Amino acid sequence: MTSNLKIVAVGSGKGGVGKSLLCTNMAIAMALSGMKVVLVDTDYGASNLHALLGISNPKFGLKDIFQQKNLDPEDFLLNTGIDNLKFMSGSGDLPGSANLNEEQLSRVHNLVRALDADMAFLDLAPGNAFANMDLFNLADDQVVVCTPEMTSAMNTLSFIKTGLFRKISEEFSDDREIHDVTDYSRHLGSEEEIFEINRLRMKVLDKDKDALARLNSVIRNYRPHLVLNRVRKKKDLAMGDNIIQLSKKYLEVETRFSGYLVESDRVHDSVDEMIPFLIKDPQSPPSQNVQKIVGALTQMDIHLVKKDDAIYVSKQVKLTAGWGS
Repeated sequence: MTSNLKIVAVGSGKGGVGKSLLCTNMAIAMALSGMKVVLVDTDYGASNLHALLGISNPKFGLKDIFQQKNLDPEDFLLNTGIDNLKFMSGSGDLPGSANLNEEQLSRVHNLVRALDADMAFLDLAPGNAFANMDLFNLADDQVVVCTPEMTSAMNTLSFIKTGLFRKISEEFSDDREIHDVTDYSRHLGSEEEIFEINRLRMKVLDKDKDALARLNSVIRNYRPHLVLNRVRKKKDLAMGDNIIQLSKKYLEVETRFSGYLVESDRVHDSVDEMIPFLIKDPQSPPSQNVQKIVGALTQMDIHLVKKDDAIYVSKQVKLTAGWGS
């Protein structure tokens, strides 16, 4: 186990926004740059990430993790055919595997933390179920994928809000009184349509003045990355600005816009051909987009060039900023 493992979770408020495509190609970019990477499919019960890698029938999956007592993460890692990149499959169509209990979820978390790698990319299930958000918050860097449509933006804001309040609830797990106040799932019948941060602060202050500093620290440090997919026009990028402004206004969350992916037939073709677009053409517009997104996450400039069926990589580390700044 390496103590320098960096975990990146990629989530979305709804399905079909291109989350898995982005996660796969980001993992490939980092593997090609020379880092030891593991791509993990955590969409329990509906896993299909293996198809994007050209893997037809994964040999191992989540069901094997729960059937064995003594876990060695290496036993569940599959070769991808890409240097430095291993893959951990989900559970396929195992009945009930989407509804994991607390003990099973804990085993998944521990397995991810124990990976012997430089980076782990977690492709999450869509939606903001608490089990999903706990995996999202497990990461060092959280990436939320959205498309320019208004419905996707609304789901993205809900996703960020759930992630934040889940993080707050976790912070106060040792204080039942404050925990109950911060757990907005207990207030579903409330007349408050938006559980705003200032309202939460007042409730916490009313219970415990010392808890307010802890609350403010969680809010201040919760800084997810936002990536827009299927951008067709320059005006589509305005949706990213809107999400950032609204998350700041209602949640006081400093969401970071870390890039976008253009709408491209090359992306769609990569799914049908089961060949990641970054591998097929690392100089295509969507591939260049991915390289910029990875740069925003890692503070590393990565440039990929394909010549004579070989991919050449150049990278430059930005020494003026640390990881995730």
